[in-house]
Amino acid sequence: MWDYAGRDTAIDLGSATVRMHVKGRGVVCREPSLLARSRRTGRILALGAPARLMAGRDPDVKLIRPVREGAPTETDEAEYLMRHLVRTHHGRHYMARPRLVMTVPSGMTSVHYRALQFSAYQAGARRLTLVPTPIAAAVGMGMIEAGPEIAVIADIGAEVTDVGVIAFGGLVTSHTAHVGGASLDRAIAALARREHGVSLSLTAAESAKIAVGAVPPVGRHPVRQAIVEGRDVESGLPRRLVLTTTDVQRAIEGPVAKIVDAVRAGLGGCTPEISGELLSVGVTLTGGSARLPGLERLIRERTGLSAWLGDDTGDAAVIGAADVVRNAAARHPSRDLTPRPHLLTTVPQY
Repeated sequence: MWDYAGRDTAIDLGSATVRMHVKGRGVVCREPSLLARSRRTGRILALGAPARLMAGRDPDVKLIRPVREGAPTETDEAEYLMRHLVRTHHGRHYMARPRLVMTVPSGMTSVHYRALQFSAYQAGARRLTLVPTPIAAAVGMGMIEAGPEIAVIADIGAEVTDVGVIAFGGLVTSHTAHVGGASLDRAIAALARREHGVSLSLTAAESAKIAVGAVPPVGRHPVRQAIVEGRDVESGLPRRLVLTTTDVQRAIEGPVAKIVDAVRAGLGGCTPEISGELLSVGVTLTGGSARLPGLERLIRERTGLSAWLGDDTGDAAVIGAADVVRNAAARHPSRDLTPRPHLLTTVPQY
């Protein structure tokens, strides 16, 4: 059967959300990284948002998260997810085999590296290029070129905080910590169970975090409230619980401190020459969990560097990955793709 080359495609395979960018169409997909599988037959029933709606409502449904800490841990399921998205968003070219570029944590292990490579080629990639997430995010926001300009990116995702210092288009130093927005959700659920005797789903904990979550502020600020629904631990009956801003702040204090420590560790690996320039550069926050109110202020207090939210949509990394490959292809129009080795890693198909 004839294989179509397909349009160049960029994928940001996050632990909570997978984003896809198709050349000429922009960002075409923002789906939860979830699959719903039948316990009885083993068949995949749904993926993305429909799969999340099925969780906990049908006893035959098992919810699968094929991506953990920014890399596939369930290779077959990750392959299914990527193949479905590629085929869906390439329209009539059902058998498209595009050049695929993916963002990866800067500290990815060799085991996760091979798992990602296997899943991508099984999903139909004709050629695979990997871009470290901090570089992709910086390119997506138009912050770096090939010159000596320095940029500091702290990408705070669901399960990974990836901090990178970038100069001359490559990573000077980086640090990856396994902490992110999911850690905050688990901490809120643990507090509700410990102090109120209510078992919350992670979805309910996340809704409370979005509604009233914040890093402890300086001075007086109004206390907000969020009503969440869960199950009483003792009786097993449904129960509503009111969580205030103060409750959420106490719950997330520990994970937030780990996120700030990760930023400090990423900055600590710089040479003295670069460290002096960081005072004027500051830290740019990206990723879905970077939108937690007050996080920029806390990073400023703990690091002494200015910090600001550079990406309020979470799309910077996938847009940057697409830009990197498009620029590389434009420089070498006669070849399939020849990226700069210090910026990208092109993985051959075996």
